[in-house]
Amino acid sequence: MKKPVERNRERSVTEVTHQTGGDKTAIRKFHLNVPEAELTELRRHINATRWPERETVTDASQGVQLATIQKLARYWATDYDWRASARRS
Repeated sequence: MKKPVERNRERSVTEVTHQTGGDKTAIRKFHLNVPEAELTELRRHINATRWPERETVTDASQGVQLATIQKLARYWATDYDWRASARRS
């Protein structure tokens, strides 16, 4: 007997095949449902990031500048509306 997860996956694959006519490259709508506890944990992880020392050059030759990625992380942890993003999916 197949596990529930396997049955659900098979059903999903069948539904996708039906919706896209078997075209594996077709763009199809999906819905995202992330529990609030997962978002809380994500924010906790972002806030707990251990940052490296500042880069030794003033250009992007060593990658994204530390200040830029820290600003992005702060935005994700405090201002980004994860729920609005999920509603758009």
